[in-house]
Amino acid sequence: MRVANWNPVKTDARIIHASMDRLEKVGELIAAEARARVPVGQDVKAGSGKWSGRKAGALRETIRVTRLKDDARRNIRIYAGNREVYYARFVERGTVKMQARQFLKKALNACKARAKMILLNGV
Repeated sequence: MRVANWNPVKTDARIIHASMDRLEKVGELIAAEARARVPVGQDVKAGSGKWSGRKAGALRETIRVTRLKDDARRNIRIYAGNREVYYARFVERGTVKMQARQFLKKALNACKARAKMILLNGV
């Protein structure tokens, strides 16, 4: 059987674009949940001690979703932290002296059912 006007390259590109849009929607859902779950400290004025000059909510403001251009693996990444807010991994995973306060992992677990619905149905 032959399908008329079949262009697999064009069709594949549409399917990939639609699936990446759904993945990005799932990423935004998980990032929003992570922003709600991230622990927020208190403002610490500069010059008031060893760990001074921190802004409350700085970690929450750094949670973002990134869609990499021309990525062969076609994935969406959710990042927390940056050069100034370097301690995101310490909060998520803990340290020898501090217990982990997971917010990304818990956000992913909380959104699994909704993420599955978005990926399967687009809703």
